[in-house]
Amino acid sequence: MTEEEKTKYASDGVETWSELEAAYIKDPELAKRIHRMSKNYRSAPKYDQQMDLFVPAISDVSTKDDISLMDIAVFGLGKKPRFEAIEYDLKDAHVTVQGGVKSGMATIFDYDIFLYMVSYLNREMERCKEKVKNGEDAHLPPRKIKPPVSDLLKFCRRDDGGKNYKQIEAALERLKSTVISIKKKDGSSRRAGFFNLIGDVKIASETKTGRVSEIIISIPDWVYDGVVRVGNPAVLTLDPDYFLLDQGYHRFLHRLARKAAGKGRAIYSMETLYERSGTNRPIRSFKPDIKRAIKGLEKTPLPDYSVIYEKKGRKENIIFTYTGETEK
Repeated sequence: MTEEEKTKYASDGVETWSELEAAYIKDPELAKRIHRMSKNYRSAPKYDQQMDLFVPAISDVSTKDDISLMDIAVFGLGKKPRFEAIEYDLKDAHVTVQGGVKSGMATIFDYDIFLYMVSYLNREMERCKEKVKNGEDAHLPPRKIKPPVSDLLKFCRRDDGGKNYKQIEAALERLKSTVISIKKKDGSSRRAGFFNLIGDVKIASETKTGRVSEIIISIPDWVYDGVVRVGNPAVLTLDPDYFLLDQGYHRFLHRLARKAAGKGRAIYSMETLYERSGTNRPIRSFKPDIKRAIKGLEKTPLPDYSVIYEKKGRKENIIFTYTGETEK
C-alpha cells in the first residue's frame, strides 16, 4: 500500500451512498462490479445534485462530539487563549496540539463551534441514511456549512448580543489555527499526520453595522470521514446542558465521563486525569483546582454524571458514575 493510499479516506471523492459503500470494498474491480449490479437504489434525479454547502436549521439536532478527541484535551481549558503547546504521550501515539503564533490555541469554549459542525454533519448523514432505507441512492452531506451566526449562538446556548458575535470571530480564528499533530507508534492503527479543528472560514455576509451575520466553514476531511461512513459514525451525544457549564474543568470532566463511563462507571487516577487535561500547570497546583471543581458539583452536578474524589492512603482517584435515565 502506498503512502497516498494510507492517508486516503473512504469518503474522499465520493458523492452518493452507493459510491461510499463501494469505497469500503478493498478490491476496486469488485467494488465497481457490485456498484453496477446493485438493485437497491434507483438513480437520483438530475436536479437532486449535492449542494456546495448546506444551511443548518436549529430543529431536531442533538449535540455530537468526535469520540476520538473526548479522552484528551485538544484545547486550552481556560477562557483565555493558550500559547504553549500540549503534548500527550499515549500508548499508541505521540500527540501534539499547537495554536497559532498570534491567535493562540482554541479554548474549550471555542470548541462549541466544532460541536456545532459535527452535530449538523451527523444530522445530514442521518437524513441520507433515511433515504437509503427507502430505496434511494442519496447524495452525501456537503463538505461546507453556512450557518447564520445567530443560529450558531442559539445552538451553543449563548445570548444573541454583540459581544458574543465578536467572540465567535476570534474563536473561529483560533480553531482554524489549532493543529493536532499525531505520530503513531509501532503497531498503532491510528492515522498519523497534521489535522486542523476546522477548515477554511469565509465571511458570507455582514450587517450594515459591520457585524458578521453568516459564515461558511469547510469541514476537514478527517472530521467528515469520521461521520460520513457506512458503519456507525465516530461520535457520541452530549447533553445540551453541556453548553451551560461555565467552568473549563467542569466541561473537561463531563467530556471525559461521557467517553469513559458511558452508561456505567469509570475510575481515573489523579495522575492520569492530570495527563489527560493537557494543563500547563504543575500537578501540585492542578490537584487543589480539580478538587475544588469537583466540590462545586455537589449541589449542581454535571448532566447525567456524578463525579467523586476519593483518597485511599496515597492513592487519589476520580470516580465517574452515570446518573441519567437507563433505557428499559
